[in-house]
Amino acid sequence: MRVLAIGIHPDDVEISCGGTVAVHAARGDEVVILDLTRGESSTNGTPEARAREAEAAARILGVTRRVNAALPDAGLRSDDLEQRRAIVTVIRSVRPHVVLIPNANDQHPDHAAGGILSQHAVFMANVDGYATEEGGARQARWGVARSLLYSGRREVRPDLVVDITTVYETKTKAIRAHATQVGTGKELLATPLTDPRFLSVVEARDRVAGRRIGATFGEAFELVSPLGLTDFSSLIKPEA
Repeated sequence: MRVLAIGIHPDDVEISCGGTVAVHAARGDEVVILDLTRGESSTNGTPEARAREAEAAARILGVTRRVNAALPDAGLRSDDLEQRRAIVTVIRSVRPHVVLIPNANDQHPDHAAGGILSQHAVFMANVDGYATEEGGARQARWGVARSLLYSGRREVRPDLVVDITTVYETKTKAIRAHATQVGTGKELLATPLTDPRFLSVVEARDRVAGRRIGATFGEAFELVSPLGLTDFSSLIKPEA
């Protein structure tokens, strides 16, 4: 299986769906993280420092690779055709079966625009007449089997929850790798992420999600499109 996790800034995937990414990486799946921006407009951390932190976090999670679209931080636009084309190019290159997308219902303008951009890019990636090029060659269309929204500042409606209990320490370690964002150094300006309670808030959300399925920790996702079934048998665990 190939999984593409899209984040707006270089720490978003770790915070919101890092456990699910780690689960699939541990399974041996091909997992790619796409950061849409370099986080150059962040309150703390230079783009260079954030890039180093992102690579360190990617190694902790065990992903196949991490790429950055270098779209403008604080400048994402949901109707920008070139920004959408950049995301489509990555989707067609990675050819993911599953794409994890930020919830567009978010107060942060970049998260709102980036979530819509990502959904539109998934759709357009499967339109044969929509042209993108990589290395001078026209890319073939690619249809993503399943797109899932993950929680940001606002929770998604939990259509499904992934049990991340076995990799929770990995998720936490990957988040902490973003020291310019979640650190407590005196040189850092105060943000919601530098609040000492921030990781406790993340943990609380993951515990609530896990409780929904009888697990210690979980990450909730919302289906972008309905799940098609021929009957209910695939929803039931086989008896031991």
